[in-house]
Parts: sequence; structure tokens; C-alpha cells
Amino acid sequence: MNTVVSQTEIRMAIIDRCTGLPVRVSRPLPAVAGLFTLPKPGTRLWKFGDFRKFAQLFTDRTLYFRRADQLPDIYEGRFTKGNETRRSDMFAAAFADLNLGDPAVIHSIQESHRGRTFLHCWHKNQQENPRMWKEYTTTSDSVVLVTTLEAIFAATPEQCRGAEVHYVEEDQPLPELHSLAALVHKRRDPYAFEDEFRLIYILPPGEQIFVDRPADFFRLLPVDTARLVHEMRFHPAATPEFKDRVRAILASGHWDIPVRDSAFSAP
Repeated sequence: MNTVVSQTEIRMAIIDRCTGLPVRVSRPLPAVAGLFTLPKPGTRLWKFGDFRKFAQLFTDRTLYFRRADQLPDIYEGRFTKGNETRRSDMFAAAFADLNLGDPAVIHSIQESHRGRTFLHCWHKNQQENPRMWKEYTTTSDSVVLVTTLEAIFAATPEQCRGAEVHYVEEDQPLPELHSLAALVHKRRDPYAFEDEFRLIYILPPGEQIFVDRPADFFRLLPVDTARLVHEMRFHPAATPEFKDRVRAILASGHWDIPVRDSAFSAP
């Protein structure tokens, strides 16, 4: 299954692998463009976590991406219960035009996409969010990195795609015929508070992966750290010793990054 894109329309097509030519092509599908949306320019993005998780960002200039099927949410990139009983409106015309049969085949293909797609996620908010400290840190030796949408794209490889996450109910079927569609949707309960923007990296076709090997649970991609990180804030309960240690790491690498206390630190 392929997506055919022109300047004016998007269609789905079945391609003959021997000839590379389309066998059947759907009518234009205008709603598909709504799958992948971006925050408005200037949106602030926040990455909360234990500082140890960000060490390689400053020592090796790499960004950590987790494989979709290895994230804590076991439903990440999977279809909903709604997909078991009906098809999504977005691809209804394509199903008819391409004469597609059992949707279970599509579901099994989607499972394979989860094992070759790596994600790196940020929180959209113009202000620091106290709940994110609670949900995404395990110790007061933690920080939040602050950036913008423009900086993320300027600092990461061209192979990285970006999209906002759409939040849905479990009985709402997800769009079926795009390999990344389920990976830009999450269950509204309990994840809507994350208000997430995610970077997406898909393995190149020739790159081999072993699904059970821990080294293949993630990928470290090169990043321009100076462009990416506009600001760093300490956990509200961070100790003076931890703050000194982080500042020393930044100084040793000559990182000119503003570092300050959380907006929720005790006065």
C-alpha cells in the first residue's frame, strides 16, 4: 500500500512490486492531510526527565529515541477497539476503491511498523507544567529542557519527521491505511494531559533490527545541542549539590545554555 501525493491531492494506491506501477488508485482523500499537524510557530516545547537520561545530549551530542513497541504504553501505535468493529471515515473511500478485504491483514502490518519506528516526545505548553514533573521524573536530580518547534527541526536530522499527537477514545477507530497514522494518535484517557509533540524516526529499509535485542530498543541520533536547548530548569526540589554538578558538566563542555530554578521551587 502506497500513498500517492501531488501538489493538489493525496490518493492511496496498490503498487505492483514487479513493475513499480499502480494497479489500483483511490479517489482523492483530502482528509489525510489532517493526520500530521504541527504546533503553531513559536510554540514552546518541554522535555522533563531525570538528568542522567540527558547525559548523552551534552557528552555525545545525540538524542535518544525509543522504539514504539518498547514504550511504557503497551497500546502505543496500536489500533483501538473501535477498529475491530468498523472502519475509520478517513479511509472509507480508499477501502472501496482499492477493493480491500479483511482489515485484520492491515492490523498485522501495523504491528510490524511499531518495531521499526522510534519516537522522541515533547510537551507543548507556553508555561512550565507542574504535573509533568510528577509524571516524568523519579528523583529530584531532574531537569526540564525548553525549546521551540523551529529549533527542533533545525537541530535534528532531515530523516526525523514531526507531528502533534491526536487524542481519541477507545471506541474511535484510527485511520488504517497510513503506516504512521496510529503512531500520531493516543488514548485520551489517561494521556491527554501530555499535549504531545513527537519526533518520529523510521528505520531505513536496508537496516536490520533484532526485535528482542536491548541495543535495538532505541536509537541515538545526532543533534545540534546548542541549537536545540534554549533553556534548562531544575526540578523544584533539586539540591544545591545537584545544581552545582549540572552546571559543572555544562561548563566543561562550554555550553552557553541558561539554567534556572523551576517556577515551582520554594522561595
